[in-house]
Amino acid sequence: MATLTMGLAEAKNNFSRVTAEVHRTGRPVTVLKNNKPWVVIQPVDNTADAPDVAIDFMDEYADVFEELSK
Repeated sequence: MATLTMGLAEAKNNFSRVTAEVHRTGRPVTVLKNNKPWVVIQPVDNTADAPDVAIDFMDEYADVFEELSK
């Protein structure tokens, strides 16, 4: 799969269209500034399940929750 690239001005002028296409196809777009890669627009990685994220969050802040429950 070929990498999509575009200039900064084009990405700025068509940002909504570019992000919609990235979301639809799942293909990232590399934005060039002065003909050099500057940033990449890519879809969010949705592999993490919400329950896993919530459990990780609660584990990370268990001491805070414990203190708040007092």
